[in-house]
Amino acid sequence: MKKRKIISLTISSLFLGLIVYYFYPEQQLKDGQKADKIVVNKADHELLLYYKDELIASYSVSLSEKGLAKKTTKGDNLTPEGSFKAKKGLATKFHKAIGVGEWEDCCLVRIHGQGQEYGWVGKFHRWVDLTKGCIALTNDEIDEVHKAIEKETKIEINP
Repeated sequence: MKKRKIISLTISSLFLGLIVYYFYPEQQLKDGQKADKIVVNKADHELLLYYKDELIASYSVSLSEKGLAKKTTKGDNLTPEGSFKAKKGLATKFHKAIGVGEWEDCCLVRIHGQGQEYGWVGKFHRWVDLTKGCIALTNDEIDEVHKAIEKETKIEINP
């Protein structure tokens, strides 16, 4: 009987913890806050927003299902590294998307949300890398980032 109570309590605590994680509010930008640089650190699975060299926001991201190696060719489904210019105003199946320089043109490498079909996944997408070389945020997070940057904002992707 004691064993059942312990198992039941453990499962309930785990479930409650997952609910809190899903709904807990994350760092958000101030209304009207602008960003002039996006930095992605692949090894840390983070996207950082800067304005005039000051960190203004950070987000956890999901990356390529193929690992952290550097993208070198079309179709390798890896996330590129280097310096790029952001491209906005893209047609996309995802909630919103920001193109990553020349890799957008040839391979549709983007910083994007989850789309309507998978938007319910929310922050749980961070637990597994499932993209084809893109950088994935939640839909709320891509809304913030998209609103904060201008066309051709600098994107820096580090190993």
